Amino acid sequence: MKALTIAVMSLLATSVETCSAGTASDILGFYEWGGQYPASASEGIQKIVGLGARKARVALTPRNDIDYHQGTACSPLGSLATLAQQPDLKAALDNPNIDVVMFTAYDFTTFGDCETQRYLQPGFYTPDNIAALVQEYSDLTLYLYQAYAHTYKRFIVSNWEGDNSVYCGKAYDYATDASFRAYCDGNYAELYYGNASPADSLEALKLWLRYRQQGIADGRARAAQLGFGGMRVYFAPEFSITRALHDGGFKSVLYDILPYVPFDYISYSAYESINAAQPGDTLTADLNTIRDETGSTAIIVGEMGFSRSAWGADAVNRTNDVLAAASAWGVAYVFVWNLYDSSSTQDFGVYGTDGMPTTLAGYYQGVLQGTAAAPKSN
Repeated sequence: MKALTIAVMSLLATSVETCSAGTASDILGFYEWGGQYPASASEGIQKIVGLGARKARVALTPRNDIDYHQGTACSPLGSLATLAQQPDLKAALDNPNIDVVMFTAYDFTTFGDCETQRYLQPGFYTPDNIAALVQEYSDLTLYLYQAYAHTYKRFIVSNWEGDNSVYCGKAYDYATDASFRAYCDGNYAELYYGNASPADSLEALKLWLRYRQQGIADGRARAAQLGFGGMRVYFAPEFSITRALHDGGFKSVLYDILPYVPFDYISYSAYESINAAQPGDTLTADLNTIRDETGSTAIIVGEMGFSRSAWGADAVNRTNDVLAAASAWGVAYVFVWNLYDSSSTQDFGVYGTDGMPTTLAGYYQGVLQGTAAAPKSN
């Protein structure tokens, strides 16, 4: 979608570590993407380590120089494997205190100009373009196996909120707000490169996810041929709506894509669940639905968090409920949005726009260190 900026069945299912119920500190990680404070990727990773976490989610896209304050231009590097070796990002990935990295990955093959989202165009998937797409993910996978062969690191390749990406950035509003739905439908061809409807974009998204997985599988096979064994790189397509689209009679990633795409994990950006009146109970029910629809318990809560200005003191209480529910259910990981505030109103951050810790920082340190009850949020 031209107006939407990217800030925006496994073949090896038995080798994925599915979580049994454990402590929140076992599964907790932090999302570092954007934020107003001008920190590099490697500086952000150091902040995550300082909180006591060993899991991080970062972007891996042609926009990385922009998003991590390393420059103002779209990357000319041409491939994800080359981008992963860029000094700042490599320093982030090399950090010995981080053992799981989840990528919000957008490849150069379909997003090389940092603007045109060709992965949502059904006509993009010609034999030559498919081959290039598979090769890019194969090369990234092989590089990660080679570069981190003597570490315990794992890498998970994901995307940003698949439902939102095809429903004009607001899938929940599309399902529940007739005026927004009319706007989206009425402007769809202009916003989505001539696509007639969200069904076209969903079909393209399905292909993109499928060929990304093929590339990762090919990279694993190449690594094995070179003697790099084990599981190092995983695939986790992300969606953002469990109920609203399906209940409204609309297609969704959960019901209409995931049954047809091989995966290792499923990533759920969980705001539909956690913004409910009882966030922990709703998340538990929705995780059960995801399990029942996909046949998998290898579920990641790929994004969750609460704005301090919107929720006030209740931000910490709700976070407690969500982490307790996720841990008890047995999700593999939970990634908190976001490491840094984006603005005074987009204040989900563990650190503010000035880089200083918010009250959430103290709370998360307490969770990770197993210390006293959470303080009130500021």
